[in-house]
Amino acid sequence: MTSRLSNYDIVVFDCDGVILDSNTFKTTLFREVLAGHGFPDGDIEAFSAFQSANFGLSRYRLFQAVLDGRFGAMRDIPLETLLEDFGRRCRDGYLAQPETPDLQGALARAAEAGRPLYIVSGSAEEEMRDVLNARGLSRYFTHIYGSPTTKADNLRRVFAHRAEGGTAIRERMLFVGDAFADMQAAEEVGADFLFMAAFSTVRPRLEAAARAGGWDVIEDLSELR
Repeated sequence: MTSRLSNYDIVVFDCDGVILDSNTFKTTLFREVLAGHGFPDGDIEAFSAFQSANFGLSRYRLFQAVLDGRFGAMRDIPLETLLEDFGRRCRDGYLAQPETPDLQGALARAAEAGRPLYIVSGSAEEEMRDVLNARGLSRYFTHIYGSPTTKADNLRRVFAHRAEGGTAIRERMLFVGDAFADMQAAEEVGADFLFMAAFSTVRPRLEAAARAGGWDVIEDLSELR
């Protein structure tokens, strides 16, 4: 198995931009939902710039920020209305997004090496589980965790699940992600971070930050060979 993973007991993957090439899809979808509910172009542009720079934040936090007037005027629209519209548009489109290069090969090799694999993502948990199950990808993962729980708390859920299974010591975890939210969550819980750069919406800044923090950088999962 790869030397990149040989020092880790648990490997955790983000979903968008790591498992699926879906970052552009998600960014476009946010814009379409806001436009469909009458948000001004200027507000949408300001929101989209923030969302791209902070990819990995959950839709719950992002839409609430819009409604609170962070990117323009406050709007009297129920949060649930935006979430339901986004979820309805997201589910079918998510099924059509391509896998990232060498995804299943990398997952199969990691699984064959006996390492438990997890997903921790900003995507809605039940929706993501349904999509990955429909795509035949959920079989690789011990558990799939998503929003509205934060990424840091979901990484803690991974540690808790391992402890419930009888693990007596705190295992060493690697979190493979493509967003600042991923690196920050890993650092918050004491996990190591591996930046997958190919589809990141913040590649130059996060690559510099990851290297400055002593974290490795890969282009895509084929480099886990």
